[in-house]
Amino acid sequence: MARREILLESGTNEVEIIEFLLGSQSFGVNVAKVREILQYNPKSVTAVPDTFHSVMGMFILREATVSLIDLYSHLDLKRKQSETARKVVMVCEFNNMVNGFLVDGVIEIHRCSWSDITPISPFISQFGPSVTSSITIDNRNILLLDLEHVITDIYPETKLIYSEEQDPEHASNIVERHMDREHVHVILAEDSPIVRSSVKKITSEVGYTNITMFDNGMDAYMAVVEQVEKAEQEGKNVLEYLHAVVSDIEMPQMDGLTLCRRVKQELGLKELPVIIFSSLVNDQMIQKCKSVNADAWSNKLEVADLIHLLDRFCLEK
Repeated sequence: MARREILLESGTNEVEIIEFLLGSQSFGVNVAKVREILQYNPKSVTAVPDTFHSVMGMFILREATVSLIDLYSHLDLKRKQSETARKVVMVCEFNNMVNGFLVDGVIEIHRCSWSDITPISPFISQFGPSVTSSITIDNRNILLLDLEHVITDIYPETKLIYSEEQDPEHASNIVERHMDREHVHVILAEDSPIVRSSVKKITSEVGYTNITMFDNGMDAYMAVVEQVEKAEQEGKNVLEYLHAVVSDIEMPQMDGLTLCRRVKQELGLKELPVIIFSSLVNDQMIQKCKSVNADAWSNKLEVADLIHLLDRFCLEK
């Protein structure tokens, strides 16, 4: 199946989810990550020694080498003997990387609202961080996978890391900059507990200690509303209480583009910087970010860019 262009308008809180099987359980990922779906051909896969246990090897796709990852094996699922599978490969692209994921068949694509997607409870997510949320469609509970987390398991070098001492843009005046950052209040929306934890650690280390984090866009939006109401009650500008919003795109309850649109249009906070921080940032998605008046955007792997953007909008005024 060739990759479909996403025709959904930006900021409508809609998403297209592709449902696929691992055994008898339905899983899902955002269609925006899926380039194409191929019939699985074991003969086309070349094994690679000393790789992660779920990496089956490599295959050639239009003169490019692509890793093939067995999702069933990676998630440590137990296959029942009665289960049969017509395996296919989902070729996915995110964080500027292309990987193939072996699954037990694709069901269909669903257009739905992020408001119908429920975050996985923190208690469950601590044991299975690869699943971030779920949605029930036609009496089937579809678990939404965090493929970024799967990739960081396999390729540790893709984990979020940052050293300010080695950043040529920030090699001087580090202590003074840290003190300035402590006074900046940021609201951050990110559904992945792994990413939230990493971003919290990195931003705290460089002085951004006043970041309030949420696992879904709706709670983040309501937190912005609270700051607006507080400012109105005290007769002050909301920018005295809140200096920036950082948001992923894919989130339960409300996606990042909708969050940005509502902050800019419904609340009228055109001066409040909104930064999109997502693995889906590409040329097409940048146009969507612009359409909802986002101030900036950054790929999740480029955490240094996020620090630079926060400094630019919150300190260099």
